[in-house]
Amino acid sequence: MFRLLSVMSSLIVFFTSYSTQAEPQHWLAKKGNTEYMIIGSVHVGDTSMYPLPKAVTQFLTKSDGLIIEADVRNTEGVIYPQTKLLAKDVLDRKERQHLASIATDLRLQETQLLNAPPWAAALTIQLSLVNKLGYVAGHGVDMHLIEFADDKHIPLIPLESVQFQVDLITGQPEGGKELLLSSIEEYEGGEELVQCLINSWKSGDGNKLEQVSLSEKSSDQFSEDFLYSRNRDWAQKLDSGSVLPKSGGHYTVVVGSLHLVGKDNLIELLEKRGFEITPLANTRNAKCDS
Repeated sequence: MFRLLSVMSSLIVFFTSYSTQAEPQHWLAKKGNTEYMIIGSVHVGDTSMYPLPKAVTQFLTKSDGLIIEADVRNTEGVIYPQTKLLAKDVLDRKERQHLASIATDLRLQETQLLNAPPWAAALTIQLSLVNKLGYVAGHGVDMHLIEFADDKHIPLIPLESVQFQVDLITGQPEGGKELLLSSIEEYEGGEELVQCLINSWKSGDGNKLEQVSLSEKSSDQFSEDFLYSRNRDWAQKLDSGSVLPKSGGHYTVVVGSLHLVGKDNLIELLEKRGFEITPLANTRNAKCDS
């Protein structure tokens, strides 16, 4: 199973730094008259991650569209569920003490976390941690490519709605208790985990990326909801062309990096559907442990 911190980060946080000696993984996928350039996303980072590999930006310039997970800039009409449980309702005394120490370290108000839904407290902890390390959402790869596409008048093609992602996160059992407990339990080694994931992404080391993301603590259902079922859905949409504005064409695809490694990853699923897959990155082994 995947560490919950790593999986959630594939949705909302992390990764950074582009290396001149190695590149983040990217692939060319071809089937019939359809061609996809696929790269793993880094949702939060800094300016040192740029420029991205030339193959990606050059392909995007000539693309018929940029395929993304969801256009998070468009939140009009998004509905959040009524709060039924707060973080303080799902934590025992020891867990609350640990939360208090985390709040102090991140310069957050403990009461703010305790009086938030468990999923919201979890995301606040994770975002605050990566912000503490100097990474921000404005420099994420998704936003970089979206702004590039906007500048070139290249259409955006979402695979999911923002409402779907909100429902996914807020609809977890007990208000997201598992997310919150993971954020608390993995916090002590969180900085090392983030740095190792960053190094793995920079190096294009998919094996290390998967290895450092694995954990025995996350439930099978969590991994199914956040990774595997979405990968299968995306593979079907990309294969059928149901999300495309026309039959065939050339498209750039950017999704969370953890969707491109491990069990039922998007690359392997497309290959099973008959796509010819060509890895393009100059990769190397990441030198880190977590």
